[in-house]
Amino acid sequence: MSHSTVTRKGQTTIPGKIRQALQIKPGDKLQYVVEGDHATIRVHPGTRSLKGVLASKKGRKMSFSEIREAAAKAARTGEAHS
Repeated sequence: MSHSTVTRKGQTTIPGKIRQALQIKPGDKLQYVVEGDHATIRVHPGTRSLKGVLASKKGRKMSFSEIREAAAKAARTGEAHS
């Protein structure tokens, strides 16, 4: 079991083994869900989830609205490839 200490400012360091297991990188956003006296932490997919999302459309001319729609879909589903 890993643990960390909270500073007076409410900051803490995520242990290295946890960062590795969740593939947390600098700049990633975390989501917290509180249920009673427990909290669940998830890595928010954010822009990292968009990596390669349009790769299957390679060579096809896409309009800006098509690109925006594909990016929004990928961000909602958290999928790296559609």
